[in-house]
Amino acid sequence: MHIRVTDSAAVDNLVEFLESRADAIVERVAPGELEASLLGSYNDDAMQMELSLRIRAWEAAQHAKGVRVEIDVS
Repeated sequence: MHIRVTDSAAVDNLVEFLESRADAIVERVAPGELEASLLGSYNDDAMQMELSLRIRAWEAAQHAKGVRVEIDVS
């Protein structure tokens, strides 16, 4: 899943959040952009939903700072 963060200063925080679970692999592909996937027996739809839920949970915690996340699943 391709993830773009509107506040590139928050990328480190999002990477740390996602990698806090042992089943996540996160790679920086450009400033403010990540590729993320989950290990295990997830099918594509389930993996995208699980990652989306994790990212939205992180985003909700960051909301007070004005950080938004755009998810591109292509």
